Amino acid sequence: MSPPVVVVAALCARMLAESARRAGWRVIVLDLFGDTDTRRASGMWYPIGDAASLSIDPQRTREALDAASRTPDVMGWIPGAGFEAHRDLLDDTSIALPMLGNTRESYDAVRDPARFFALLDDAGIPHPETQWQAPVDPAGWLEKDANGTGGMHIRHAAQRHATDASCGGGYFQRHQSGRSMSALFLADTRKATIIGFNEQLIVPHGGQPFVYGGAIGPVDVPDAVRQQIAAAVDAIVSRTRLKGLNSLDFIVDGDQCFVLEVNARPSATMSLYERGANRSLLSLHVRACAGVSLDTETSDIYEHAASLCAEQVVFADRDRTVSPEFVQRALNLGWCHDIPVTGSFIAAGAPLCSVSAVCAHGTQTATVRAELAARAATIASIDITRKPGHANLLLPR
Repeated sequence: MSPPVVVVAALCARMLAESARRAGWRVIVLDLFGDTDTRRASGMWYPIGDAASLSIDPQRTREALDAASRTPDVMGWIPGAGFEAHRDLLDDTSIALPMLGNTRESYDAVRDPARFFALLDDAGIPHPETQWQAPVDPAGWLEKDANGTGGMHIRHAAQRHATDASCGGGYFQRHQSGRSMSALFLADTRKATIIGFNEQLIVPHGGQPFVYGGAIGPVDVPDAVRQQIAAAVDAIVSRTRLKGLNSLDFIVDGDQCFVLEVNARPSATMSLYERGANRSLLSLHVRACAGVSLDTETSDIYEHAASLCAEQVVFADRDRTVSPEFVQRALNLGWCHDIPVTGSFIAAGAPLCSVSAVCAHGTQTATVRAELAARAATIASIDITRKPGHANLLLPR
């Protein structure tokens, strides 16, 4: 009997595809890039949007899901990053495949800013001061879009012009200084288990001050922080009926935590807990979404604690067209991921690939950051421009 097929969909679905393969499933990938290692982990790839603008096309997604639904033994589709702006797809009855993730109602409960911050206030969970109208004095305030992801939707409110229109998910939040962190957790609609805490690598990029550039985890946190976030996660889950893999973003300032948002889907940080291990967190996600209680699901969830893992996005320093030599060298390195296919055109400032590092647990995060920076520099030094005489076919990444 053939193993079941799962469809994974996201802006970049490589880590979902690799986790699904670890679970023993066959994989169909829907994303924007179709990177080399993504395609190696899948049996079929469908492009579902514009890589240059990092946007998912709902109609192309519906068409790809419809095509995938005709595959024998397909069990459903898992939405990842990028569907914050397309939540209508989560409960679209025209899609034949069952959706393996949070319900539209649960998703909206944490992504609608008015509902989410009211929930936090009701539960007594601290968060930065938040309002819906532009502040009279914008100094120290940020403008955010609840439909965005990856930090590309955050800017200083002082950058805003009076004529700027507010988007449907727009809100304003006072900038909170501190350590940017996240907690990856597994939920069963009643309670949650925190898989690990992560330090986020937040970088200014392309005129945006708070772009997600990667993460390090699991990192140790003080007991006071652990207790606050565990209580916050349980309160949110019990009120919203979240299930499966999710993540909570927060700021730590001393012993005080300030909750920022919940990503109601598998987070990019899940790959930190599978690196070098023969385990699939996506299999836990699917089981939790099917109703399996956490009481029977988390006996081996902390097996990762012997190592500290990290991933960092590498942005192109100039316009590049990817050569076959670059692809092969990147594959040979073993710590390079999201490798574009030969012939891809990568515009300056666009994501080129990502790099990872695995260190002994307890290694200082500054040391890990230095290793990531060195590996990013190695990637940047590889000449990826196609040489004269090669066919110059430009493929969409």
